[in-house]
Amino acid sequence: MTTTSQISFDSGALTSGQRRIALTAIGGYFVDGYDLLILGGALLAIRPEFDLTPGQVGLLTAAAFIGMAVGSPISGPLTDRFGRKPIFFTSMLLFVVGSLLTIAVPSLAPLILLRFVVGLAIGADMPPSAALVAEFIPRQRRGTFTGMGGVAWMLGGVLAIVVTLAIYLIAGNEDHWRWVLATGAIPALILLFLRHKTPESPYWLEARGRHEDAMAAWKYARGTEASSAPTHRPVSTYAPARLSVLFRRPFIWLLLCMAVYWGFNNLYGSAILLYQPTLITRIVSPQAYTALLFTGASTLVAAAVGTAVCLWLIESVGRRIVALSCLGMLILACLSMYWGIAVVPLVLIAFGVAIAVINGGTSIAFYAWAPELFPASIRGRAIGIVNMIGKLGSVLGTLALPTLYDAIGHGIFTVIAVAALINFAVVFVLAPETKGRSLDDLARGATRFSSST
Repeated sequence: MTTTSQISFDSGALTSGQRRIALTAIGGYFVDGYDLLILGGALLAIRPEFDLTPGQVGLLTAAAFIGMAVGSPISGPLTDRFGRKPIFFTSMLLFVVGSLLTIAVPSLAPLILLRFVVGLAIGADMPPSAALVAEFIPRQRRGTFTGMGGVAWMLGGVLAIVVTLAIYLIAGNEDHWRWVLATGAIPALILLFLRHKTPESPYWLEARGRHEDAMAAWKYARGTEASSAPTHRPVSTYAPARLSVLFRRPFIWLLLCMAVYWGFNNLYGSAILLYQPTLITRIVSPQAYTALLFTGASTLVAAAVGTAVCLWLIESVGRRIVALSCLGMLILACLSMYWGIAVVPLVLIAFGVAIAVINGGTSIAFYAWAPELFPASIRGRAIGIVNMIGKLGSVLGTLALPTLYDAIGHGIFTVIAVAALINFAVVFVLAPETKGRSLDDLARGATRFSSST
């Protein structure tokens, strides 16, 4: 007989223990942002040293995204089978090793291989990190903390720009890009140390019938506020499920919606952000450091916008409105860049708006959305598949943008506007709102719908 209680794993006020667990997971996004932007700055020195063609630049920048596209679908099933914590720890260890080996890289081929390894680690980190944040944070603050992954990503990018500038200004940029790339190991090592105390998710433990362990993990996170334990939840609803469940209604529609949304967001978002220094130098200035400063400033503005979205909008107006509004602004910004390409202030403002709404809006909506839409039994695999599609979008965007920009010039911004319009249509038609709802309610509702169709 199943008992009920008003106390659940995601009820109650936020505690310091839950905040600490969430921050160790969100730190993975910080490392991801740092790595991507550190490569953007390093490219300013790598390109002339190896005399790279546009195609080689695209392959180098796409290597990490290919690794992410491989790492996420591998990590997802492992996260659901073996737990969030072991994958959570191992992925960051692999990132540290890959980053440090960059110091000794002799040529382009091994550099591409190491970029793949680093991407593999980052991709593997997302399913367990997203699941842990969603499964430890109370429902009233869940959107804030899952969305803060996007802010952490941008802050990592800002720090990467600062570090790149500091190394180049002090030591020069001719032969120091290897050390620039290797600095990514520093925040990853700090994060690795902090993660070793993170408990396993109570949702995952409960799904395995390990009720006492689930209660212990929950009490560890709640600390002194764990006065009453949640009722033992029915295992039949949350027990391990086959992958085929994801391809039945309603999950197939949710999977399709998030895959298209994240795939398009990464298709143009990663390309714009990674090539931002190069694009800015071609549009408004020949000075590399000027471009890096602009990149850092625009990313910092995006982080401020993202913080505002996380703290107020994501929980008040919801994920859907944030996503649709930011997609609309992105379309207008891209069209403004195309029509006003000769007006430098307009291009810079529009470029800043594009960066802000992609990284401070649509990405944050995804981070808050994706873990909520799928129950604990398939959450890791769902996030792994969606993130794989997103990173394949990044691969396509980063491979295509250098060549496409050479071919059509600033017409690239109309292509991005069309892609954003398609994304807008998919979200408008398929995306549900999840703000304020408990993970239990969302999972039970989806299960009832699935069993009745």
